[in-house]
Amino acid sequence: MKITEAADLDASVEEVFALRTTEAFHDEKCARSSPLRHTVVIHREGDHTIIHTVRAMATDALPEAARRATGAELHVDETQDWGPADADGSRSADVWIRLRGLPVTLTGTLTLSPTAAGSHQALAGSLRAAIPIVGGRIEHYAAMAITRGFDIEAQLVGESLRGGR
Repeated sequence: MKITEAADLDASVEEVFALRTTEAFHDEKCARSSPLRHTVVIHREGDHTIIHTVRAMATDALPEAARRATGAELHVDETQDWGPADADGSRSADVWIRLRGLPVTLTGTLTLSPTAAGSHQALAGSLRAAIPIVGGRIEHYAAMAITRGFDIEAQLVGESLRGGR
């Protein structure tokens, strides 16, 4: 299943990137997804900034087949690997999301591009749930969660930068 999301932001790519690469931003992003608990690790490797989050989520809303595979908790393992700025200032990250205990993955690219009014954030990814019979339902639930996460990030960027100005 293809996933595409986009949002226009009232801040420059540099401002958005500086915010997105803080532990406080990802702590708040994770908290807004209502996890049972979460971890955030950010480190630099050369000119790359790598953000790794793990969220333990309750499985109450998942189909029974998924709950049997994961138990009472589902661990959402997300990595964003941000590369250096391009000549025009834009940035992109390779994104991987994996649901531990289930053969469900998202691979994609998150981009920040300059605009006349600030910047544009876009996600383009491919979601795959390799589970016979219920895979489509699992993809549907996962796609809703990914879309919600993208919206949370865009909202949090806006709130954080408005508060900091």
